[in-house]
Amino acid sequence: MKQLPQIIFFVMVIICVGFCGVWIGQQTTLPNDYGNSGNMHALFHEKLNLSDAQEAKIVDIEKEFERLQILYNGQMKMANLELAQAIKEGGYESPDIEDIVHKIHRAMGALQALSLKHLADVEEILDPEQNQKLQEMVIEQLYRNAGE
Repeated sequence: MKQLPQIIFFVMVIICVGFCGVWIGQQTTLPNDYGNSGNMHALFHEKLNLSDAQEAKIVDIEKEFERLQILYNGQMKMANLELAQAIKEGGYESPDIEDIVHKIHRAMGALQALSLKHLADVEEILDPEQNQKLQEMVIEQLYRNAGE
């Protein structure tokens, strides 16, 4: 029974490392993959046939999204550095690791919520046909990110 907390802790570290690996993979996607915000923006222009008025409104939405995206990505990077330092100083069972893992997960969750809000904001600008295309592209990308 004494090993149960150690096993749970080790599993949490493995999950965190897995999430970090997925995140790093998503940050280094190929240029023609629409998995990141800059490329999704290019996809909007390419596939949604935006009017000039729509593009102008989306630029404002993109600026706010990018500002917050930089913030959350920075939080994840800092937490990953903290995680590396905690492992270096105390090993995989360092008492600080659980809190650091939670920091990483909070930033990842905030980034996901930001992405969904961003899409909802864009949706308000689009016509019904464009919204349908956008939703199809988002769903396709989510399936692709999940490996299906």
